[in-house]
Amino acid sequence: MQIPIMRIRPASTKVSRSLPAVVAAMLLLSAGGASGQAPPVEYAVKFVCGRAVQDRTTPVATGFYYTDINVHNPNTAGIEFKKKFAVALPNQKPGPVSQFFSAALKPDEAFSVDCFEILKRLGLSPSNFVTGFAVFQTTRELDVVAVYTAAASPSSSVVTMHMERVPKRP
Repeated sequence: MQIPIMRIRPASTKVSRSLPAVVAAMLLLSAGGASGQAPPVEYAVKFVCGRAVQDRTTPVATGFYYTDINVHNPNTAGIEFKKKFAVALPNQKPGPVSQFFSAALKPDEAFSVDCFEILKRLGLSPSNFVTGFAVFQTTRELDVVAVYTAAASPSSSVVTMHMERVPKRP
């Protein structure tokens, strides 16, 4: 008795050739390529604001702290984006997070986000001391620079100053 030999045929060339194209399309869809929008760009900027009085809960030296965040649109077109504020509390406790607020800049325009705005958006009194992060979300890159100053009293000269260019998150 002779056993018939079964031949296994390779998969259709149409399917095997189209597989890389299907995988590429799936990657584009998952990265937002199908919607035509660029992936989001995010900047997280540290802020330190208000009068700090030395006690067990204050993480910095006694003094008056100010943060000024400068945001510039280097693009050739206007840009709309969102910003929010997240408070960092002592002892690894999370603080409140504001809602997102809309912002917009025309080409080459810039604006400043300062402690007065941060405290107002968080619903806090100007006499509060607060630290945390200002978070900016956009579809295109921005120039973001934070300026930090401190003084011994509200009317005294600056004791320290630091500027920092804030990179986008990878």
